[in-house]
Amino acid sequence: MAGKKKKSTTRSDTSLESLSLYTFFLDRASESIALYTSLKAQGAQVEMHRHHYADSVDDKVWLPEVATKGWVIISQNQFNELERLALRNAKGRAFLIVHGDMKAEEEAAMIVAALPKMLRILKANQPPFIARVYNAKKIVITSSKFRAHSKLSR
Repeated sequence: MAGKKKKSTTRSDTSLESLSLYTFFLDRASESIALYTSLKAQGAQVEMHRHHYADSVDDKVWLPEVATKGWVIISQNQFNELERLALRNAKGRAFLIVHGDMKAEEEAAMIVAALPKMLRILKANQPPFIARVYNAKKIVITSSKFRAHSKLSR
């Protein structure tokens, strides 16, 4: 009688193998060199607001442009209704960092630690969506106007 196969206790989708499928866009509020270099060190494709837009360009202008390119937005801003509408209409995806006073290096470390969960959310959810990143383990898709319910949001 053959022994039963032991079920793996590790999650196969927690690796960063799918990181190359996405380009992350750091907006004005989140475009620290620490975050940029930390994401690049993990193998991510990263774009910064300052490389594409002047500081004076309104969010309602660049949000749909970036979303249409399929880039995943990382921001510290908590988008207003018009910005959420622009993101939704362009089928965008955004991770909004929710924290108090956090140094750039701490924020970068938190986002890098959150990457496996962010990648699972990207894989499991079609755009548009907005997810709030509270820490590496707590990322919640919060925009109920985008979808009635979402996978892997808890």
